[in-house]
Amino acid sequence: MEIEIFLIYDGIPKSILLIPYNDIQRLAVYPFRWLRYVMFAISGARGDLSTTLEGPYVDYDRTKFADDENRCYYWPSEDCAFIDYEGLNDRLTSTAPKRRRSGFRRDLIRRDGPSCVITEVPKAHCEAAHLIPRSKGDEYIARVLQLRSPGDNSAPLEGVRIDDARNRMLLADTLHSMLGTGDIAFIKTPNYGLDPKHIRRIQRGDTRPDYITLHWLKGPHKYDPTLLATIQTLQVGAVDPGVAFALGANIDALFQGEGGSPPSTVILDYIYGVAAFNAWQKEHDGDFEPMTQYREENYINITPLDSDTDDAMEPEDEPLGDETDDPNDETYDPDQEEE
Repeated sequence: MEIEIFLIYDGIPKSILLIPYNDIQRLAVYPFRWLRYVMFAISGARGDLSTTLEGPYVDYDRTKFADDENRCYYWPSEDCAFIDYEGLNDRLTSTAPKRRRSGFRRDLIRRDGPSCVITEVPKAHCEAAHLIPRSKGDEYIARVLQLRSPGDNSAPLEGVRIDDARNRMLLADTLHSMLGTGDIAFIKTPNYGLDPKHIRRIQRGDTRPDYITLHWLKGPHKYDPTLLATIQTLQVGAVDPGVAFALGANIDALFQGEGGSPPSTVILDYIYGVAAFNAWQKEHDGDFEPMTQYREENYINITPLDSDTDDAMEPEDEPLGDETDDPNDETYDPDQEEE
């Protein structure tokens, strides 16, 4: 069974997504709440869902579709600010030698801790992953933050550059690659229409006001749905996060550093929308014209950076306390200076 999702645009229903029902069950406890968030993440506009063109809006507390329901219609209540469906491209293209930008690395490890925020793999085997690819550049990320509003009603951000910690997370190298291909994405709750209890997740760490959760959008190639369902109902700490991830579980990120500005809600929503659209987009004879036009008007003419990325956390990185960016410090090494 598949659920087809339509966007009402200029009064006309446009088919956008075709999502296997098994994927919806794997990701959401409350499917209609999650689908509304997905459409918000793609369109950049708040709105509501109905299962027929005649309405009414759905009961968001329902946990299942009726047997005869295989369509949803999203009715935006504000102007759309569509994702750039090419927003994940050019993430991992460079084979050039990587220069160390110790300041960015140090700040990220200070916030995220000494290991992957999902699997707890040590930092020597992790990468400082950009959410919006570094090759997109400062102008691109500024445009995203200008056009999109936060899904959690937080204050808009200004002055965020592409290498900002609010656009980065410390991830095991395997997860970084999967982020780049859109196999996984991160969702922050509570957000527009979703509380943490509305999605399937393994909670990690103490109870806190909000959570950032890894979602397997495309799902693992081989997994046991029954075993996965059992894992995702286990109590906190009852399963190793690396094992749970390998089995396809959706897992809360755990930031074990000293604190700092968390990943931007706008950026997380945006990349979730890009990945969701590419995972489940409905095949058409042509592209969805309004989204293509929006991309041409707002994103396509932005000049990208060189693809010389610097995401690797080399094993030989020195401890945080031994790194400095102060040229007057006797331990300062100009070869580690940020670009």
